Amino acid sequence: MISPQDIKQHLITIIFSDEPTVRDLFSLVVAFAIIWFIVFSAVKTIVRPLIHNKKWLLDAMSKEYERHAKKQLEELNMDMTKDEYITFSMRDWPRLQSISSQHLIGSLFCIPSILGIGDPSLASSLSACGILSEIGWELQDVIEMILVRMFHKEGKKIFPDAVFIIFLVHHTLASCLGIPVILYYRHNKTIHWLCFDLQFAAGLALSFGEITKVLDITNPRHLRLFKALNFIALVTMVWTRIIHWTYLTTTLFITWYNDKAWAFLFFGILISILFTGFSYVVCVKPFYKKFVKFLHVSAEYEALPPDASADRRRSSAIQLDLARSELLQAELLADFQSLFQKRKVARRQSVPILRGGRRGSLFALQLQQSKSFGYEVTKSKDL
Repeated sequence: MISPQDIKQHLITIIFSDEPTVRDLFSLVVAFAIIWFIVFSAVKTIVRPLIHNKKWLLDAMSKEYERHAKKQLEELNMDMTKDEYITFSMRDWPRLQSISSQHLIGSLFCIPSILGIGDPSLASSLSACGILSEIGWELQDVIEMILVRMFHKEGKKIFPDAVFIIFLVHHTLASCLGIPVILYYRHNKTIHWLCFDLQFAAGLALSFGEITKVLDITNPRHLRLFKALNFIALVTMVWTRIIHWTYLTTTLFITWYNDKAWAFLFFGILISILFTGFSYVVCVKPFYKKFVKFLHVSAEYEALPPDASADRRRSSAIQLDLARSELLQAELLADFQSLFQKRKVARRQSVPILRGGRRGSLFALQLQQSKSFGYEVTKSKDL
């Protein structure tokens, strides 16, 4: 009989093997999927009672609903009251923290390699864990969608065909690329850098998003922090999604060309073009424009003279909050809604940049997914 200790030893052997098989790597992916499922379940169980009906979270969710969530729910043809939205958001909050932590932990696996710390072979093995950790998390997400579609009475409404295919392709893409590069380019530091950049940027954006949504920007100290976090997120996104991404992928193209690895080269160039264009047109460019606009509005707000009238201060504060709402609102919502308008499909975004609570276009799908796993959104008597 195989004991847990035997399984643990087997997985450790695979992790540090320089010549693992596809079967070996897939067993690690399954192990990471199980680990993240346990971690996510534990975090939700422990954290939810601790943050339930906390004033700082209630205030943040209430403001988020009024700023942009209410409008987005209407555009997605979803009937949800303010109390229902707040109740759902409180229950979903620990899950968002878990996703953020998962991405940040995955990026940390790559640090020994990219900084040249310790034994190169050991560092490469840890970087491979970072890639497999992400694939494992995505595997559990796919399984979750399949189970809901198969066994929930409204499974195909919760995850319509279009949504299911989109995320299946996204997750399959990571799996199809991740395992082959580990098999053939395990010790390539460029691969390790890419793994770090993509996961760190996503984790950072999610973390900052949760911080910014609880800030009171009429408070000068909070306003400065709000601008600083958004600026850091923007710089991080430009660097990891455009500048460093282009440099790293070009380096990989040269490597694959020299190695005559034509399959890697073909799919690598195709994916790089699509990803770079998507990042710039949909994420970086619109976020930059809205951030600049927010800076102008906030400068006007901060420049108000001490003797400014109450009406002028109130008007300036309203304009500041509108600029904040526009900055935090997901640009993709309108595009996704128009894309699936006839089907009335809600769709979520898997590569978010700084947003108010990681809601926006992904909110409806998260909501319906949450319902399917037993925590229906109901009005809270305590709200």
